[in-house]
Amino acid sequence: MDKQDNTSFFEKLKTAARRLALGFARKLGEEKEEAPATRNITSFLMTDIKIPIFLSVALTVIAVYFMLVMDLGADNEAFLSVAIFVVILALFFAALTREPEEKEIYCDNDAVSLMCVLVITGILTLQISKEYGSPLIFPVSAFIVMAAMLLSVRIAILYTFLFSVIAGLLVNKRLDIFFFIICSGLVVIPGISRIRKRSDFLTTGIKIVFANALTITMFYLLDEYTTAQYAQNLVNGVFGGALSVLVILVFMPLFEKLFSRTTNIKLIELSDFNNSLLKNLMLDAPGTYHHSLMTAVIAEQAADAIGANSILARVGAYYHDIGKLKNPEYFIENQAQGSNPHDPLTPAMSSLILISHVKDGVFLAKKNNIDKAILDSIQQHHGTTIIRSFYLKALEAGSEVSIENFKYPGPKPKTKVAAIIMIADSAEAACRALEDPTVVRIKETVEKIINNKFTEGQFDDCPITLKDLQTIRDSVTSTVTGIYHARIEYKENK
Repeated sequence: MDKQDNTSFFEKLKTAARRLALGFARKLGEEKEEAPATRNITSFLMTDIKIPIFLSVALTVIAVYFMLVMDLGADNEAFLSVAIFVVILALFFAALTREPEEKEIYCDNDAVSLMCVLVITGILTLQISKEYGSPLIFPVSAFIVMAAMLLSVRIAILYTFLFSVIAGLLVNKRLDIFFFIICSGLVVIPGISRIRKRSDFLTTGIKIVFANALTITMFYLLDEYTTAQYAQNLVNGVFGGALSVLVILVFMPLFEKLFSRTTNIKLIELSDFNNSLLKNLMLDAPGTYHHSLMTAVIAEQAADAIGANSILARVGAYYHDIGKLKNPEYFIENQAQGSNPHDPLTPAMSSLILISHVKDGVFLAKKNNIDKAILDSIQQHHGTTIIRSFYLKALEAGSEVSIENFKYPGPKPKTKVAAIIMIADSAEAACRALEDPTVVRIKETVEKIINNKFTEGQFDDCPITLKDLQTIRDSVTSTVTGIYHARIEYKENK
């Protein structure tokens, strides 16, 4: 009887397991059908990492504490001194989170996880360099460059002082190591914004080697090294500079993928017009392609005027209307003269087709693994604005109309760059339609567009100021005037 009961129990368990597996498989299938786009699950690098911020910080604090304690010695004085240092460090980071310039980074799970990974791997690399070679081989500049390009320059400066203090503590409290890391770190930060391609890292490596050699020579002249030590330290310093370049080239693309970061180098690569999306836009929707190019010129100049990321503004504008590839003939810039496929449609249906280009653009961006920063520009460049022409047409028809059916789904712009692309997009389209694009009319049109967006609350969710909007207005007016202003018609000499 017991044997039958056991057999029955195992049969039931097997049946339940089979049902659970089938249900899970169906659920995966449904998600795959419903999802707008899926990443390749076989590629680990395409997996988004979403670790809670508190957990990342807590684990990092614990890891740093024990790494320092194990290196300095496991006695009561070491426990207490390292605890004080880690508390001061944590308080300093907490104070930085209140700075408005870095608030977006400190609220981003991926960015905080990356910050923690850079700290832990940096300290671990320092310990390995010290244990199996020389602390002068430590490629600190690599971690600082990656912090500046993947996070921000302010965080890179913080990392410079953090690693210099930790290195000074771990390497017998040597002053030369402290200054060596500060100099090799700070020498590369001013040129970070000018890095446009991966070959520029070779120039960065030369700067690092030069700074390392100068710092080592300075301490040799102060009688800190013997001649033999000086020669060995020079070799180590040169090797450390070369190693920094190698670490950057290997780990920068890895961190870009793992933590969803977009660098200027990646943006330059995305701006290549041999990219399949941009090439299809040029061939299948030439009017939209030209509009995107003009919008990119306007957005880039405006972003540069207020100190925003001009490369991101330009590349975001290239891709902001890729959703029009699905139905290009329904957008006026692609329509032949006298042909309008909206004529037989109701205003609500026409509005639905126009609104769908945002969702279609997001779908194409995800399908082609376009970076999140560009995807945000696609999603936010219309905000929650109303398609007024079809809304007014529906009102004139006399039927009951819901304004929500004529609104873009949003979200509203979250960044200054997204707000600039919104303004540039509308300004380019409106000024292109002017019959007599004089300087005064262009200025009035741009000002009206910005005022309408502002009063509709489209800029409520982004950190843009009134001063920024005035600067953007002047920049957009100047750029559009240069593109579309009326020209004098010269008479042909007879």
